Amino acid sequence: MDAVVRIGGKQYRMHEGTVLNVATIDAEPGSQVELHDVLMVSDNGTVTVGSPNVDGAMVVADVMEHGKAKKVTNFKYKAKVRYRRKRGHRQPYTTLSVREILVGGASPTAAAPRRRSRAAPVEEEPAAETALEATAAAPEEPTSEVTETPAAEAPKAAPRRRSRAAPVSDKPEGEGEAPAPRPRRRRNSPSESDSGE
Repeated sequence: MDAVVRIGGKQYRMHEGTVLNVATIDAEPGSQVELHDVLMVSDNGTVTVGSPNVDGAMVVADVMEHGKAKKVTNFKYKAKVRYRRKRGHRQPYTTLSVREILVGGASPTAAAPRRRSRAAPVEEEPAAETALEATAAAPEEPTSEVTETPAAEAPKAAPRRRSRAAPVSDKPEGEGEAPAPRPRRRRNSPSESDSGE
């Protein structure tokens, strides 16, 4: 019996006794996992294709180890401008050993939630449409009460900016303050005095 199982966005073909590396699964080495995302099952020439998953199908596998794949190096540069970037990456994986493939034996509560097929049209709820149509068809009744806008919701004016030249003081004029200094008179430069006289 063969099965096609989706793990981590990738599809893997497996049968009993298959050992393969798949996307990382959150399980301890030596534990047992159940894979419910079975897309297709082939049993002695009889092929069952799910929509998207096969009902009641399940693959039981043992987690052997977690590891990292061979290092992939990414290097990019730009000529004549001293730009160099080098990065390495090792993709983590989980090694699984398939123990058995079950069809129709899994309970529906244990199975993973089925995903909606992309090709299936989305059904709209009729109750929401009738509610919208009822509100649109009903005439608006005039209200006798006058609603007042609270003062807090009224738009606020922008705060006025204070001038730097006139500092604001709480004390009345002439109490404990020195008079403001008089601006100095600008002297004429020698060139101006020569030309004027």
